[in-house]
Amino acid sequence: MQQMWNQAVVMGMLTICSAEDIKKKKISLNSVLAFGILGILFHMLWRIQPIESVLLGMSVGVALLFFSVLTGGKIGSGDAVLLIVTGIYLGLEQNLELFFCGLLLCSVWALALLVIRKKSRKDSIPFVPFLLAAYMGMLVCAL
Repeated sequence: MQQMWNQAVVMGMLTICSAEDIKKKKISLNSVLAFGILGILFHMLWRIQPIESVLLGMSVGVALLFFSVLTGGKIGSGDAVLLIVTGIYLGLEQNLELFFCGLLLCSVWALALLVIRKKSRKDSIPFVPFLLAAYMGMLVCAL
């Protein structure tokens, strides 16, 4: 039951953030932080995974935030904060899986857009929808 709530919250958060990322090209940090607080409360109540896994899961987003600062914002800091929060819910292994699957999907999409000349190398594309697609794939594969 707790796992189902956990999955529903992550799916809801990614859906809301995907819509924001597509429409506004940015993510509302207030909503992401609210989901982060909810995740901490879930963890305190149900202890779905060990605290070490939660902290290591969050480190995926922290590393991305570091690279965002290093690249001068070419990698979105909102995406990094979102991955910090998903780390609370998913832990290290699943958060890495989410990130790399999302990266793979985004890369394929970006390559296709380059090939058909819809986008150039300098254009940006929203990343969160690919995280949502990756998470949906993870849930389907887990069945």
